[in-house]
Amino acid sequence: MADPRPTMRGRLARAGRIASDFCHVGLSVSLWLSGTLLAALGMVLAFLFVAADGRPLRFFAHLQNLSTHYLFADPLARAHFDRQVLALILGLVGLLVIARLPSFVGKLRRDLARGGRHG
Repeated sequence: MADPRPTMRGRLARAGRIASDFCHVGLSVSLWLSGTLLAALGMVLAFLFVAADGRPLRFFAHLQNLSTHYLFADPLARAHFDRQVLALILGLVGLLVIARLPSFVGKLRRDLARGGRHG
């Protein structure tokens, strides 16, 4: 009669698969989130470039004007501007997460269903 308890080799193999899946999920989520953040920052940059009529010199003039006003503003105005920029970025990231999350979850499920053959 065979022993119904798993052997040590079987336990180690199962632990290795779990660790592999955990690392795969962690890396996938961090890469996906960083891609989403870069997309949101790119949207802000694209908006600023469109606001400058697509002209690089005008774009950099706007950035210089913004930086000059920021540097000479009082601390309260700076803090208010920082909160507005943070709200804008978080709002864009939130919209992108909502739009991209279903496809990411589907891809992650397919990857994990393949059983260790991530790629």
